[in-house]
Amino acid sequence: MLKNTRPGAAFVPEEDGKRGPIQFIDDLKKKGNLVAYVGDVVGTGSSRKSATNSVVWATGQDIPFVPNKRFGGICTGGKIAPIFFNTQEDSGALPIEVDVTKLEMGDVVDIYPYDGKIVKNGETVATFALKSDVLLDEVRAGGRINLIIGRGLTTKAREALGLAPSTVFRLPKDPVDSGKGFSLAQKMVGRACGLPEGQGVRPGTYCEPKMTTVGSQDTTGPMTRDELKDLACLGFSADLVMQSFCHTAAYPKPVDVKMHKEL
Repeated sequence: MLKNTRPGAAFVPEEDGKRGPIQFIDDLKKKGNLVAYVGDVVGTGSSRKSATNSVVWATGQDIPFVPNKRFGGICTGGKIAPIFFNTQEDSGALPIEVDVTKLEMGDVVDIYPYDGKIVKNGETVATFALKSDVLLDEVRAGGRINLIIGRGLTTKAREALGLAPSTVFRLPKDPVDSGKGFSLAQKMVGRACGLPEGQGVRPGTYCEPKMTTVGSQDTTGPMTRDELKDLACLGFSADLVMQSFCHTAAYPKPVDVKMHKEL
């Protein structure tokens, strides 16, 4: 992370092109505060697991009884790439889109996620609104997947016990009805969610559709294997699962052939 020398940057890589300022980050941690990652633009269109893993590894915390993985941390940016933002949610981090022009390397600041403000030296230097209040639950659960699974188990358990729905979870707010029709894609998601025929799901609506077909591109590497193992996935329950080969498809090495066979 941050391994390339950048003109005007407030950090220096320990080895240009090979190792970023990890010792510098460790020295900041020794001061006793959480270290937040701050950037004007954070993440790129394709920086998914690996980029988030780098940030969380440097600024997050250990997961009890789970080796070589971390979760949590705070990431703020004037603009955070959508894929990067979503993966931060999955990692239990708190991504905040906010004006960062008044923040500098090494600043000690107070971030108030409930009040939506960042304070430096007693002065509010930036205000923000979380993308969704559900972010707070995701952080407390250690990640979005944990929250979805926990919320689902809670719902099923309470139904079995004849109890009313739980009120301890924050629920996403549905978008305002625009009064317009639905696209075919919105209707397809609506059907998968059990809505009446012709009823669609608008962008921004939280829903959990039933998956009967899964198409997955560029997911034939070790990272996919590790994710499936973490989820204790011994097989696919969908009727049809298709994985298309990615960068290694044209000239697979023996290790790639073995990986594809395992998957």
